[in-house]
Amino acid sequence: MAMPIIQQIYTDGACSGNPGPGGWGTVLYLADGRVHEMGGGEARTTNNRMEMQAAIAGLTCLRDRHQTEPVTIYTDSEYVLKGITQWIAGWKRRGWVNSAKKPVLNRELWEILDALTTDLNQTLDRPLQWVYVRGHSGNAGNERCDAIARAFATGQPIHLETC
Repeated sequence: MAMPIIQQIYTDGACSGNPGPGGWGTVLYLADGRVHEMGGGEARTTNNRMEMQAAIAGLTCLRDRHQTEPVTIYTDSEYVLKGITQWIAGWKRRGWVNSAKKPVLNRELWEILDALTTDLNQTLDRPLQWVYVRGHSGNAGNERCDAIARAFATGQPIHLETC
């Protein structure tokens, strides 16, 4: 059975120490009311990298669906939000050097996130809408992503809803 239309994507990352063991969580909200959850982790990473991995996972799933209906992606990471919507154009223009004239951190992940965003914005009826949501503020999607990310960061078992 094919997965229904993805309407919203929530993402979050977590890290115990920075760097340290990290995890990411992504929740896809589907048009039929179901959810599809994903998560993963790394033994030694940073919170920013996990935030980016969560967004990459959600956008990869969206790309692989060949969906044209618009999607909103929610993140509590200003680093991811500003990076993909504001800073990345300047980084590319300057040859992946930031405004302080230093190499952009996590360039390989930014390149993946940029390629996914570019591809999706060419196939969706409207460009991706990136929305900031304050972490730990009671937003159900963000709270669930945080629980998934923390479970993977600490090696704790967690049940993921899949469809």
